Amino acid sequence: MTDLLSAIENPSALKKMTVAQLKQVADELRQSIISNLSKTGGHFASNLGAVEIILALHTIYDVPKDKLIWDVGHQCYAHKMLTGRLKDFPTLRQFGGISGFLRRDESEFDLYGAGHASTSISAAYGFAVARDMLGEDHSVVAVIGDAGLTGGLALEGLNNAGHSGRNFTVVLNDNAMSIAPNVGALSKYLSKIRLSGWYQGMERRTKSALRRLPAGSIASRAAGGIFKHSFTHLLAPEHMGVFFEEMGFEYIGPLDGHDLPLLLSVFKQVRQMHTPVFVHVITTKGKGYDRAEDDARKYHAVTPFKPEDGQADKSSSVPTYTGIFGEEIIKMVENDPRVITITAAMPDGTGLTKLQQTHPDRCIDVGIAEEHAVCFAAGLAAGGQRPVAAIYSTFLQRAFDQIIHDVALQNLPVIFALDRAGLVGEDGATHHGVFDLSYLHCIPNMTIMAPKDGEEFKRMLWFALEHTDGPHAGPIAVRYPRGAAKSIDWGGDSAPLEWGKAEMLMQGTDIAYFAIGSMVQIACEAAKFLQEEGINASVMNARFVRPLDTDLILNVARKTGKLILLEENVKKGGFGSAVMEMLAENGVSNVKIKHIGVPDHFIEHGSPDILKQVCGLDLENLVNSAHELLDSERYPILQKQNR
Repeated sequence: MTDLLSAIENPSALKKMTVAQLKQVADELRQSIISNLSKTGGHFASNLGAVEIILALHTIYDVPKDKLIWDVGHQCYAHKMLTGRLKDFPTLRQFGGISGFLRRDESEFDLYGAGHASTSISAAYGFAVARDMLGEDHSVVAVIGDAGLTGGLALEGLNNAGHSGRNFTVVLNDNAMSIAPNVGALSKYLSKIRLSGWYQGMERRTKSALRRLPAGSIASRAAGGIFKHSFTHLLAPEHMGVFFEEMGFEYIGPLDGHDLPLLLSVFKQVRQMHTPVFVHVITTKGKGYDRAEDDARKYHAVTPFKPEDGQADKSSSVPTYTGIFGEEIIKMVENDPRVITITAAMPDGTGLTKLQQTHPDRCIDVGIAEEHAVCFAAGLAAGGQRPVAAIYSTFLQRAFDQIIHDVALQNLPVIFALDRAGLVGEDGATHHGVFDLSYLHCIPNMTIMAPKDGEEFKRMLWFALEHTDGPHAGPIAVRYPRGAAKSIDWGGDSAPLEWGKAEMLMQGTDIAYFAIGSMVQIACEAAKFLQEEGINASVMNARFVRPLDTDLILNVARKTGKLILLEENVKKGGFGSAVMEMLAENGVSNVKIKHIGVPDHFIEHGSPDILKQVCGLDLENLVNSAHELLDSERYPILQKQNR
């Protein structure tokens, strides 16, 4: 059989193909996804489920003239392969390769960048209004998943766009899943649509909708034959889709999202409509790979694996920070009846799955709704509970106003467990958690901590709970990195954890490293290298970004006169900035300072080790930075060691 996919340089080639050929392309797309992701890893089940939708949209619409706007972007691998990036697909999520999400600077077919959920409807409506203001004539289509639809931003977009009367289409890719099963009233509403068995109502309502299309009666006659054998999920008679209709949309569906001829027929007609249209499409997450279909939750995102049996490379036995959080939070819940956890559709990713199973009443999944999650936590705290909001650092950005207005302004005892802080690796710029120290540090009443290792992380979680009462009661954030929490020999017992106090790990008089969180270990390694050269360096584990240990910093700064500030966060407004502000406020101006952190530009995707080197957060740069401050000869000690 001829390989069709490799000959497609852009989507225009699809328009010349027969339906049979398009079905073959769909099969080849799936095989390419399975083959490539088994080597690189990436978002798996969602991409397998979206193949026919992407293929049908690119066949019917003329992108990039027509605007196709995707939500999140992690389901767009087929889109990338159909738009000239097939040959680059083996580089997916690798440093210097193509992104796992959408990027405007990567392709003219990526019309709008996406990495967070619920943005497509609002953004696409912006494209539609811009088109009308310019007097242009093209289609605008927003594609969103049922999980993304639970986000407040998506509902705001629907509310604004629906009654506009503009030429605007929303395609709902409904697979009943985000990463974990969806929750909430809207999810239940969609479930009723999916599970209803009223075939005659489906046929009548769908044909009625198609009669309003330009090809009216022809489409209606075709509908009877096409839909009868194609629909696997049926409509109830009168009330189905009423939510979207009341929003001002013409509702069509639900359609079998893997029936390519059906999708081609419907999108062909919808393209000729010039009113707001909502097309509801049902898909199976993981379609075409049995193991992913059976366990879409497990196969949402994968590391390299063997396609024949689905077995991944052996995972490390070292506990992860996420795993530690999951174990400790169960103990905290069982120890204190006031503790209740909140996740924004990420129980697996934040380590709450076991708690969700053992104490379902103490783990609340609010869906992809971080703003609601934080405001909800504020209400719980004001009501006497001790909420723990477990949210990825990058996603908590979405709730910045709620952190200020609802939590900090009222000084409420909410604990923020910020997973995936720092450079997270292959997911790239939209997912790096490198802004939290900056956006939290500026907020009054906020306490911010970051652990140097897994044991200190446990202590900080309990410390945070203890300090939701007493003189320091208020919001507390604990930020911690993705990945393994390795056991480290620090040369002695750790100092007791005290509010606002740092820990001195190594003492020296020549220079001092002052590091926070994930950077403490590498600071110690750098100090040991310097020690071999006769340079005595101090290493301080900051522990707290707010409040800072002012006394210790001032004492060390005056003693050494040379500070290297280290953080896996943007340099603007973060930990290092806080230290320099404090020194200035105390009139200390005769200190040489080297501030090492994430530079002032967005960091690409790639392995964490590569990205840390790119940002200068590596051992060689830390050692050489010390030599620069000491005015000594640049000494590439790592290169010497490796020879």
